[in-house]
Amino acid sequence: MTLSLGPIDLAIIALYMAIVVTLGVIMKRRAERSLGSYFLGERELPWWALAMSGSSSYFDITGTMWIVGLFFTIGLRGMWVQWIWGFPITVFYMAYMGAWIRRSKVMTGAEWMETRFGSGKPGEWARLAYTIYAVLTITAFLAYGSVGMGKFGNVYLGLPEWLCAVAIIGVTGVYVVLGGFRGVVLVEIFQTVVLSAGALLIAYIGFRHVSWDAVIANRPEGWGSMAPQWRIGYLQGTEYYFFGLLALVWVTKGLLLDLSGPEQLYDFQRFLAARSPREASKLGALWGVIHTIRWPMAMAIAAMAIVGLHGVDDPEKVLPMVLSRALPVGLRGLAVAALLSGFLATFNSTVNGGSSYLVKDIFHKYLRPDASNRTLIRASWVSSALLIVLGLLVGYFPELMRAAFHNLAPALAKMGGRTIDQMFTWIMGTLGAGVLLPNVLRWYWWRVNGTGYAAGAISGMALSLIQALVPPFAKAPLFVTFPLIAGAVLVITATVTLLTKPTDEETLVRFYREVQPAGFWGPVVRRVQELDPEFRRHSPFTMDVTNVLVGLPCLLAMYVAPIYLVLHRYDIAAGLLAVVLYTGLVLYMTWYKRLSETCPQDGTEERKGEDPKT
Repeated sequence: MTLSLGPIDLAIIALYMAIVVTLGVIMKRRAERSLGSYFLGERELPWWALAMSGSSSYFDITGTMWIVGLFFTIGLRGMWVQWIWGFPITVFYMAYMGAWIRRSKVMTGAEWMETRFGSGKPGEWARLAYTIYAVLTITAFLAYGSVGMGKFGNVYLGLPEWLCAVAIIGVTGVYVVLGGFRGVVLVEIFQTVVLSAGALLIAYIGFRHVSWDAVIANRPEGWGSMAPQWRIGYLQGTEYYFFGLLALVWVTKGLLLDLSGPEQLYDFQRFLAARSPREASKLGALWGVIHTIRWPMAMAIAAMAIVGLHGVDDPEKVLPMVLSRALPVGLRGLAVAALLSGFLATFNSTVNGGSSYLVKDIFHKYLRPDASNRTLIRASWVSSALLIVLGLLVGYFPELMRAAFHNLAPALAKMGGRTIDQMFTWIMGTLGAGVLLPNVLRWYWWRVNGTGYAAGAISGMALSLIQALVPPFAKAPLFVTFPLIAGAVLVITATVTLLTKPTDEETLVRFYREVQPAGFWGPVVRRVQELDPEFRRHSPFTMDVTNVLVGLPCLLAMYVAPIYLVLHRYDIAAGLLAVVLYTGLVLYMTWYKRLSETCPQDGTEERKGEDPKT
């Protein structure tokens, strides 16, 4: 089934695309000032703009199609699956991680490695390992986004998958390549407005078309419960049957990811671009709040499919199929524009973030250290274009992937475009497991060094690829592969670290004074106090942890309440909103009112009177 768009719909979509490209071209001249302007907007962008940009980049159409498919098949328990990508990470950004990142004062996450591990060989190895991981992950995410865009275009726009991808990505690639980070943020502010309007409209239409009784009557028993179970009968025969084991993996992986800092590698860019650590913390909070609109929209689409859509053979196509029937002419164009905003926001951030790694951490670092500003900007254009082409090739030529790898690597053939769920699970659950523990240790354990980090990260990536390339492992469930890979990487990282020299004292002291991390930093803290007895951390880590513990139920209730509202469960929605109000007031007292103390404007000045121990 394809959707016929009327002249009004096409006019709305054309106007949207014209505005997007125009904004990017306008930003071209400012992006050419310097590499810092191209990738960080010269750190002049306001925190609310960065928050809108970050939130919209999370609201990708592929992920939304995946969430709708989960709600359609699994039910409300689909929220547990979201832990795999650490969806409450914005709470950690708000409480302390955003400020830690901004205090690093670098341009990319890979460059951060030398700030943490020094500029010698160990630091270079860590930086190179992280760059390889960044390029691999970003390529995988571009392919993942391409598959979603193809499914969306095939049903909703009536175009072949590859043609939809080439047309949309080709046009928007113009402003991504030319406009740089400032262009990305400016366009994503516009996209956030369009996306929010479209999401709220869809949620309202869903609210008007469904009821709790009608939805439950068309779903298996237990669909409406959010309580986890070890096994779920109506999911027998699917990869979600052993739900309890998977939920343990999802939550564990999500919490570790939240502790490790950004794994969606363009997240680093948002916080490094903030004007100060204080604004980095504020943008983390707003980022999470804006993202609320995604959940009621996804449930509204799933619920409308349940009560009015029959014969669905691909749950990941539920989203465009529902909207093709539920919306009248005119509103369809707005819906398409809104959903394109979600896809393009993620696509833009991924390309710009990936380009920063290729240029700053490979081209400038190893190939042309003496390159002029003009040369670096042109290299940024080329690298962005290459990433776009690579994303198209991997995502929209699945036949080539399956033909080349079907016998050798069934899992890699899946990466060629079988399902969104398979791709996302591999990226976040398997590939993510390969670097998860090294990324956690770099913040909280002073002893981990560049050699240990590089050994762990490279080993993790190798194990993840082995899992994809070796047929017996390719079929193993996530609750088997994740602990095996994460455990092996932890052992390798710790062993290599303890067998090699620690990071030099000067680097550790400077890193601790500037970034002020927490955890097992005792020897470094004592050395800092010897050098400067009056040094104090800006905020005790116990208070940061308290804000996390209060912020988690606040954010989770904020996301789930509108889901129940769409389903007409006003009693549950009201209770959850009460949780949001109460925890929000607590955070106002414990976090917001203390920002001027915990995050001085320059992020480096030292206060007196607080215990530096954590």
